[in-house]
Amino acid sequence: MPSILSWQLEKTMEDYTPKYSFSAVTLKAKRYCDKAERAHKDVLSKLIRWGMNSEERDQIMMVLISENLLNEERYAEAFVNDKYRFNKWGVKKIEQALKMKGVSDRNIRDAIAKIVPAEYEDGLKELIEKRWLKTAGIPVWQRKMKVARYFISRGYESSLIWKMLEGIS
Repeated sequence: MPSILSWQLEKTMEDYTPKYSFSAVTLKAKRYCDKAERAHKDVLSKLIRWGMNSEERDQIMMVLISENLLNEERYAEAFVNDKYRFNKWGVKKIEQALKMKGVSDRNIRDAIAKIVPAEYEDGLKELIEKRWLKTAGIPVWQRKMKVARYFISRGYESSLIWKMLEGIS
């Protein structure tokens, strides 16, 4: 897996020259991963920026994985939790963002499955009611369209949004 991502990132960042020694970069990478959960793709792009060739990158990635500083499953769970609870993103947007980070489909499914469906629906209903109040003063059908568009852009399922909007008048 790292070699495919390495090749793709290497093509876009070929002009980087080595800036640090192998041991210094390994230590920097450990510190970088120690501060927060990181995606493999993010760490790989850092290693490229720091001037590591593909063999060195693979070695450093293996060290980070073996020391459990880099864990895709843990990253996916943390990402889903943060984006759902703090940013109020819907499942579709979270899934798309994780795919862009190069997280495997299995890890995405497992992390998203930890969202409680009843809590998800209650949270969306609460958000829709708040948004509904902000759009006062325009015709009901326009308000519904505006609110629906907003939450679709936030990654919520349109069928669920329209179901919630039916109860509001």
